[in-house]
Amino acid sequence: MQKSIVSFFWPTDLLNPVSDHNLVVVGYKLNSQIVVIDYVEYSNFKKLNLKIEKNNLCLEIIGIVNFHHLNYRNFKFDDRTNKPVMESHENLILFKPPLSKKLEYYSINPISVDIFWTVTPQDVLPCSRTAPNKLGLHFGTPSKTRDLEDVMKFINLTEYTRYKLLQSHKTKTSLYTDTIGHCINWIGSFVLLLYCAAFRPICKILISVLSYPLWFNPETKTYVTLSTCSFVLHQLTFRAKQFHHLPIQFQRLRNSNYETEKLLIKGTRFSPSEYIKFYNSLWLILDDLLMGIIVSNLLSKYHNLLVQGTNALILKFEDSLLYLVKWLMNFPGGFKLNNELAEFFGELFMWVLDFWNEYVLRTILNNSSTIIRAITLLVNFGGLSMLIASIMDLLDLMSLHLRCFYFASTRVFNWQWHIIQSLFRLFYGKKYNILRNRIDSHNYEFDQLLFGIIIFTLLVYLLPTVVAFYLNFAVSRLLTLFLHTALEFVLVTLNHLPIVVLLLKAKHKERLPGGVIFECRTTVNDTHYFQLMARPLSLKEIIDSHIRSMMIFNLNNLQEFQRDGSKANIQDVVNQWNRVSLVGVLKNIALGNFINSFDYKRLF
Repeated sequence: MQKSIVSFFWPTDLLNPVSDHNLVVVGYKLNSQIVVIDYVEYSNFKKLNLKIEKNNLCLEIIGIVNFHHLNYRNFKFDDRTNKPVMESHENLILFKPPLSKKLEYYSINPISVDIFWTVTPQDVLPCSRTAPNKLGLHFGTPSKTRDLEDVMKFINLTEYTRYKLLQSHKTKTSLYTDTIGHCINWIGSFVLLLYCAAFRPICKILISVLSYPLWFNPETKTYVTLSTCSFVLHQLTFRAKQFHHLPIQFQRLRNSNYETEKLLIKGTRFSPSEYIKFYNSLWLILDDLLMGIIVSNLLSKYHNLLVQGTNALILKFEDSLLYLVKWLMNFPGGFKLNNELAEFFGELFMWVLDFWNEYVLRTILNNSSTIIRAITLLVNFGGLSMLIASIMDLLDLMSLHLRCFYFASTRVFNWQWHIIQSLFRLFYGKKYNILRNRIDSHNYEFDQLLFGIIIFTLLVYLLPTVVAFYLNFAVSRLLTLFLHTALEFVLVTLNHLPIVVLLLKAKHKERLPGGVIFECRTTVNDTHYFQLMARPLSLKEIIDSHIRSMMIFNLNNLQEFQRDGSKANIQDVVNQWNRVSLVGVLKNIALGNFINSFDYKRLF
């Protein structure tokens, strides 16, 4: 009768046992899977407590080494390869014992990369696993998959089990080591308590003030707060939230270090997310502050040069805008426009420019030195992200009149284009039905047709003039929006870059498992064995997982600005990001709709 195949999972650090010691091989047995944990000297074997925990986590005797026993198997090792000799129906699978203190572990499924402090719901994204779960209820999970998951759980418990075995027959503990450990824990707890008592309440008050709803905007169906009015105030709110959540993340990190083995025993899927969240937040804050100190010193050193360059750049921008308006009034590109309408638009825009230069621009230029000194002070204490936020606020202020020009020209073009479309339907006897949202047939009178033809002709002749002004201001709005979006992405990178994950990917890939690999190898004796290796997450998997967690973070932030009756969903987040797509922007320009970037201050 053919024997069933048995797999031995053997640690690589147990391949060369000491020949002059009688050893007992202990481990876990799971059907046809056997996980070897450690060697125990036969003299200490009776002192051991093989039952580690109450959750059926009980070690068993797998075999013996260097002596004979009637009830247990005697393992022999090849002198050339130092590997245990297996029978024909047995597979040898070697694995490197993971160090749980360094958050190393094996996982069949890829872990999720989440650097945000919000709790991640599992059913908000459209690509959820509801269908596979329902199939699992009908067909069940294959027993081999369940066995492999249990084997990975026992392998991940190797270091913890060895520690418990050592403690079970350890007669004396080191007083010096225990004292040092207690002192470090006491100092850490004292610093955490001092931080929570002194600094955290200030952050909480600051967050409450800057996030307090001032009024409700019926168009966007969201609340307006101080943090949504300015990028500097939003960055200040975000930094206060970072400092406010640091103690919570640190406490979760300490708990996860203590409860790692307990979670594995319970079968809970362990993930180094708390480690990644805490150190990623700490790293980003320190990097931002250090770069801010360097940049603030440069701003202070070249202060006068910056003032002169900024004033010259602002004046050059205003002169270019004035030249653009005059160019549109006088046959732009050789095209013949309607002189009266072009002169009306041009004089209107030039009047706004004169008012802007007289009352707003002059005030900014006279106080440019003070503004740059204030920005330098903000960057020195708030980091490089404060410089980006200040530039974005100044860009919004300096392009306010340009945005008004774009708004006015867009509304005129949109109205005229829709009127021309409605009048064009008049020629073939059609009319748009507002109530049923469709186009129906309609019989027009002769005077209605005549009046419609006259209005249609006038609007068609005036359309090139309106299009000329609209396209120029739309292009200027597009350039401003491109610069604004680029700065927003820089701010997202400074605040939400998964730098710790990328460093772990480059330095310690075992902390980012994306699955397991069984590699078949051959020894010098032409015997085959398998090597169990952890497959690290690929760069694509890291980016995809980070984007998913960031979208959930955006969703939670959007819901904070909405009333209790209306809740945002993940499609609202997708629609926000689709605003910066090239196809969407070109479509809005062609239809005369407003071009807007994603709402950074509500998403982040």
